[in-house]
Amino acid sequence: MKHGIYRLPSGVLVVDVQSDLLNPTNTRVVVPLIASMDLTGAQPGRLTPILEVEGRTVMLLPLQMAAIPLRELGHRPLRMLTEDEAYAVRGALGVLFEGV
Repeated sequence: MKHGIYRLPSGVLVVDVQSDLLNPTNTRVVVPLIASMDLTGAQPGRLTPILEVEGRTVMLLPLQMAAIPLRELGHRPLRMLTEDEAYAVRGALGVLFEGV
């Protein structure tokens, strides 16, 4: 589900960014989230927005987005992005693809 935050079987947190209009497919495009303290070096703020998931501060990593098998997402997201978070994710993808 677009804008859902999921935990993959490997334990990695991801945000589903694929339009739900592209169902049914057997893959989804996701962007990983990592603990902000694990990201070293300077990062453009709009490219790596900060979110909170399960009481942890995490950052979006659009440069590592990928298509994964739908079955890896499971049935239900941990939670959905808020409107503000979804706006920040769209902005990050804009920076990635358009440089703006």
